[in-house]
Amino acid sequence: MDEIDFVSYSVEHEDGVFCCNTPDGSTRNQALCTIRSTKDQKMFLVISIVLLFIATVNVSNPLLGKDKLKLKVSTSKDTKVIKLIKGDVSVPAKGGQQFPSPDEWYSLVVDPSKELITITGKGSAGVFYGVQTLLALRNSKGRVPKVSVKDAPRYSYRGMHLDVGRNFEAKEHVLKLLDVMAMYKLNKFHFHLTDDEGWRLEIPGLPELTEVGSKRCFDLQDETCILSQLGSGPDSSTSGSGHYSVQDYKKILAYAKARHIQVIPEFDMPGHGNAAIKAMQARYDKLSAKGDKPGAEKYLLSEASDTSRYLSIQSYSDDAINPCIESTYAFVKHLVEAIVEMHKGTQPLTIFHFGGDEVAHGAWTNSTACNNLAQRLGLNISSGKIVDELKDYFVQRVANITADHNLELAGWEDGLMSFKDVPYERKLLRNTRVYGYAWNNIWEWGSGKRAYELANAGYQVIMSQATHLYFDHPQEPDPEERGFYWATRFTDTRKVFGFMPDDLFANVETNRSGYPLTREELCEKAGMCSNLTKKENIVGMQGHLWSETVRTADQMFAMIFPRMVALAERAWHKASWEDVSDKKERDTKRSEDWVKFANTLGYRELGRLDKMGVAYHVIPPGARVDDNKLEIANVFPGLRFQYSTDLESWKNVEEDSHLEGKINLRTSSADGVRHSRPVEVEAPSKPPSGNCSQQVTSQYVILIAVTVVLLLLMWK
Repeated sequence: MDEIDFVSYSVEHEDGVFCCNTPDGSTRNQALCTIRSTKDQKMFLVISIVLLFIATVNVSNPLLGKDKLKLKVSTSKDTKVIKLIKGDVSVPAKGGQQFPSPDEWYSLVVDPSKELITITGKGSAGVFYGVQTLLALRNSKGRVPKVSVKDAPRYSYRGMHLDVGRNFEAKEHVLKLLDVMAMYKLNKFHFHLTDDEGWRLEIPGLPELTEVGSKRCFDLQDETCILSQLGSGPDSSTSGSGHYSVQDYKKILAYAKARHIQVIPEFDMPGHGNAAIKAMQARYDKLSAKGDKPGAEKYLLSEASDTSRYLSIQSYSDDAINPCIESTYAFVKHLVEAIVEMHKGTQPLTIFHFGGDEVAHGAWTNSTACNNLAQRLGLNISSGKIVDELKDYFVQRVANITADHNLELAGWEDGLMSFKDVPYERKLLRNTRVYGYAWNNIWEWGSGKRAYELANAGYQVIMSQATHLYFDHPQEPDPEERGFYWATRFTDTRKVFGFMPDDLFANVETNRSGYPLTREELCEKAGMCSNLTKKENIVGMQGHLWSETVRTADQMFAMIFPRMVALAERAWHKASWEDVSDKKERDTKRSEDWVKFANTLGYRELGRLDKMGVAYHVIPPGARVDDNKLEIANVFPGLRFQYSTDLESWKNVEEDSHLEGKINLRTSSADGVRHSRPVEVEAPSKPPSGNCSQQVTSQYVILIAVTVVLLLLMWK
C-alpha cells in the first residue's frame, strides 16, 4: 500500500478533541482548527470532511496557540491517528546552506503500512508547518501518498506587506489574508497603518487621529477630515475612510499569533505624515479654543511659522513631520507606548516600523526650529543635504525611544540612508537590530545596490525589490490591467517565482520601460553595483501591496494572488538553479522548474484558493492563429477557456469547437465561478484544407498530458 485513505479515528482525552472543524462545519479552511469540549472519548471522522490530530507529548496547539495540550493516543487497534510531536528535527544542509529558525523545522512521515502519520516539529511553529504540508498533499479523495519529508525555511523572515492607509480594508479581509499567509508558511505581516491619505488605528489619548485622520471628505480646512484623495469622493462613505479600534487590532494580533505570524505595525514618519499632521492640528485648534495652550501644543507635529516650500513624490506640500520640535517626540513616545500596551498579553511587540521613506527635499528649510537645531548641531540649513541630516537626527531620536522599550527598529531603505545613499552609522542606533527594507531598485538609476550597502553597514535587510516584489504593479503589460508601472512594466507570477534574492544583480533583465538590460551593462559598464560582504545580514524577503488603486477586497486579493504563492515558494525554498552561474543554463533550468510550479498552481493551488473565497487574478487567455488554426493558451494549465460572439452568452472551448470570425475569449477560475476579462480575437473564417470544421488547438491540453506524466512520476 503506497497511500493512506483514513476513515475513522479515536482519541482519549479528558477535556476535548483537537480537530479540524471549521466554524460552519464545512471543509473550507481545513488548516484552521477549533477546540471542542466533549464527554465522548471516541470520534469517528472522515478525512475528506474533517481531520483529527493527536498531540502526543505536550505540544502547544500549533493552530490556535492555546495552552499546551496533553492528549493520549488510544490503544484501540482500529485507531488511525496523526501524531503531533514536539521534538528534535535535523535538516541536512544543502550546498553549505544553513537553515535559520530551528523552531520552524519539521519532519513529516506518512506510513500507509501502519496507517500512521507523524509530524514532528522542533517548536510549535514547526508542527504547524508540517500540518500545512500534510493538507497540501491531500488529494480530493482525502488520500495522502507515502512520503518522508524533512523541511526548514530558507529565511527566518517571510513577509507580506499590506497598505491600508491609502484605501482601508476591513478587519475580516485582513483575517482572510492571514489565513492564506499561514497556509503558505509566511510568518511576518507588515501592517502599513498610516500614510498621507489616512491614519487607520485608534490610539488612546489621541482621538483626533481617527476622528479626523481616518476620514477623507471635502473639507478644505481639514478640520473634520482630511481632503479627499485617490477618487474617494466628497464624503466619508468609501474605502478612503475607516479605522481599526483597539479591540479590532487585538483581534488581528490574536488571529495572527494563532497562525504563527508576527504583526509588524508601521507608522510612516517623518514623511507621509499628512494625516497625522492634520489630526494633531485639529487637536491643537480644539484645545486652543478651550484655552488649553500647553495641552494643545503637547503633540503638535508642525510649526506654524514654517514657510518651507516642497512637493513630495505624491504631490503633498505639507506632509513632513517636523523633526526639530520636541512635541514631535512626545507624540512618538505616546504612540510607541500605546502600541506596546496593545500588544501586551497577546503578541508582545518586538519590532516598531517607523517608515522613514520619501521625505521631500526642501522640507524644513524655512523652519525656525530647524534653523536653531541646525546651528546647535553644526549643520548648514542651506545645504543640499540638510533634509537627510535632519532625518538622521529624527531616526536617532526614534531609535532611542524604541530602544527604551527594548524594541527592534525597522524602516524603509531611504529612511536609514543619508546623502548619496550612504547608510546612517549603525552604532548610533541603540536598538539590538535595525531592519532595512530594500525596495527602490530601478536598475538604471543605480539604487539597486542599496540592499547590499545596508547589509554591509550592519543592518538586517529584508529584500523588498519593487521590480519583482511590488504587487501594486500590473500582472501583465496591458493597459487594461490594474496597477502602477513606475518600477517595472509588469510583474507576473513567473517573475516573482524566478526572483533570486541571494544574487540580486542576477535579476537584471530589463529597465523600467521593458527594454533589455544586462548585468554586464549595469555592473561592469555603468558601475552601479556593489558587492555583498555580509551575506548573513540578508535575513528575509517580502511581497508588498500598496493600495492607491485598490478599493475593494476582491481587488486586494486579485493583486496579491497568485503572486504571493510564488513569493512564499522563494522565501521558504532556494531552488537549485539559483546557484547556476551560466545564465543560459540557469534560465533553462528555471523554466523547467516554472512549468512544474505553474502546473501545481493550475491543477491544485488555485482550487484551494477558490475554496477559501480568495478572488485571485484570473489571467486572460493568449490566442494566436498559426497554420490557419486558432491556438489558445494560459499561464496556468488546467484552467478552462470560454468563447462568445456577443459578450453575453458563453460556451466552453472544446477540442471540436467550431470558431471563426470575430470572437471573445476568457479564462475561467479553477472552480468555474469567476472569469478573466475578455480578449477579442479574429479566428480563421475557413477551416484548413481537408478538415470539415475549424480546429481549435489549446496548448493547455498538451500541458495536461505532460502534467499527468509528472504527477505519476512524483506519486511513485
